[in-house]
Amino acid sequence: MRFSNKSSLIASLVLLISTQARAAPPSADQAGSCPQTYPTSVVADYVLGCMLANGTTPEMLQKCSCSLDFIAASIPYAEYVKTETLLQLQQVEGAGRNAVYKNSAWSKAAIAHLKEVQAESTLRCF
Repeated sequence: MRFSNKSSLIASLVLLISTQARAAPPSADQAGSCPQTYPTSVVADYVLGCMLANGTTPEMLQKCSCSLDFIAASIPYAEYVKTETLLQLQQVEGAGRNAVYKNSAWSKAAIAHLKEVQAESTLRCF
């Protein structure tokens, strides 16, 4: 499936998500299975990014949602935000004030932990 622009892709994803939500409501044992919740905007961003990278099918929606649920169960939201910020700072070129975030042991450990959890979520969900 090819999309001519971002808005048609987003519209298709919204339609896919709403159709999937109506077709398969969560069962009683699935509802609230995640011990901690991430804000809806973070969930949507993660799932949409995952689907854009892997395919926009109902099956992929389930797999990407499973992946974030696993991450949310393993990493508190505050730690997730800090680590995502560190990952963004890694992308900034130069060695100015952000050098401490690129080279410190604690930032490397936080990023490694998130990547390990993401790898585990991939093994479990995909």
